[in-house]
Amino acid sequence: MNLDLTVKVTDIVMIFAVLLGPIFAVCITIWAQQRNDKRSAKLQLFITLMSERKSVNVSNARANALNNIDVIFSDNEKVTSIWHKYYSLLSQSNHEERGHTWNELLSSMAKDLGISNLSLTDIDKFYTPQAHVDNYEFQQSVNNELLRVLKNTEHFVVEKRNDIDR
Repeated sequence: MNLDLTVKVTDIVMIFAVLLGPIFAVCITIWAQQRNDKRSAKLQLFITLMSERKSVNVSNARANALNNIDVIFSDNEKVTSIWHKYYSLLSQSNHEERGHTWNELLSSMAKDLGISNLSLTDIDKFYTPQAHVDNYEFQQSVNNELLRVLKNTEHFVVEKRNDIDR
């Protein structure tokens, strides 16, 4: 019985393919999943900011989204620099520049996500139902009236009740 123990180049290639093929497949899968997760996080942040872009009150979701821009868009220097500019404008009274910078921030996020057909005009448009506006104005007037009453009331008179009156 004569065994041929010679190793051919094709045998070596086959051994490497069998051993390294699954490892490469797992690495590519992990890379693709991380890439998809990163894009999903960016998209979720963008959608949160877009859905509340003209809200009067800053919700927790919006504040959290703003606080995560540096982390989630860390690979995009333009987005983070516009965010830093917008952040510095939050404490200033220049509402026009702040509004322009806000739209610019949303536009640069959209471009990063590959949403190229979203114009500044589209970003500036926002629908708010009249019922929401009416409810907000009503709540503001109630709060203002309550505050006025509390500020102008020196003290409350509380009379002790007899147990018999109950």
